[in-house]
Amino acid sequence: MKITFYLLLILLLSLSSCKEKQDVVADPREVTDTLQIAYQPNKKQEIILTPSAKNATESWENYRELAAQIDALDTVRVGYLRVNGKEWISNASLAQTKVKDSFANTAIEARLTVLFTKTNTLIQEASKLEVDTAAVNKEATELYNTFQNLKLQINLKHQKSIEELLEQYEVEADSLSAVKDSSETRRDSLLRANHVPVQN
Repeated sequence: MKITFYLLLILLLSLSSCKEKQDVVADPREVTDTLQIAYQPNKKQEIILTPSAKNATESWENYRELAAQIDALDTVRVGYLRVNGKEWISNASLAQTKVKDSFANTAIEARLTVLFTKTNTLIQEASKLEVDTAAVNKEATELYNTFQNLKLQINLKHQKSIEELLEQYEVEADSLSAVKDSSETRRDSLLRANHVPVQN
């Protein structure tokens, strides 16, 4: 009976030691997923597109979505970036690869490449198992600044050249001169009609 008792005891101990202990581990992202993106102090001032640049971007397929994402960046939470990251990266990629001919120049293409890279880096930071919120905020600020640089390049691309400005000035000057000449002629004819001497 002692042998049976000891065998039973050994069997129970061996079964309990074979049983793996599974501790419930909380996902560390649960805490950081609820945090809102906060820009750093080095955030650039927003660049406003000129009317001609704004008109040009209307037909750029992915620009509006890209602008909406950047505008909403400081209102979203880290978890949102992680969940929707593929969509953000895809849109940045499409904006880069489907750039319209009216925007095709080296400076804009370089800004789009940097924008795509910064989007990837931000999503990677937000998707880490242990999220460094300072790094996420830094990358979000850099992404915002990169987009402002892109808008600046778009404005530069669609601004009028000096020749165009001079031509516009000459047209306006000619029209003002014509208006002045016609008003003087009209004044003179009114004076003559009223028998007032006209000085030449």
